[in-house]
Amino acid sequence: MRIVAGRHRGRPLAALGGGDPAAHLRPTSDRVRESLFNLLAHGPYGAPPPPEGRRVLDLFAGTGALGLEALSRGAAQARFVENGAKALGLLRENIARLGAGEAARVLATDATRLGPCPEAPFDL
Repeated sequence: MRIVAGRHRGRPLAALGGGDPAAHLRPTSDRVRESLFNLLAHGPYGAPPPPEGRRVLDLFAGTGALGLEALSRGAAQARFVENGAKALGLLRENIARLGAGEAARVLATDATRLGPCPEAPFDL
């Protein structure tokens, strides 16, 4: 896995490895992320082209690939919500790899029980 575009284009993300099959990690593929951001930028949603300057919420973040892709493409902030131990380790490693600590915040909690978020609203 790698970052597809933006200032971190081509940078690799932490490998899943064998790990614990119970972790159920299935990161968003490069192709899906590229398609999603192309749709946002060139489809009916983009003016200005997302995610520049936007605030991103990555629920069930896993490795953080989606939120980190948004940061690479110019998002102002990304909030990652994840509660899996293996995923949290990979997520934090990926944030450190990209030096995204200032713009990234990890909430180690169950996304289905998040409740009201004082940082809301988010753009994506």
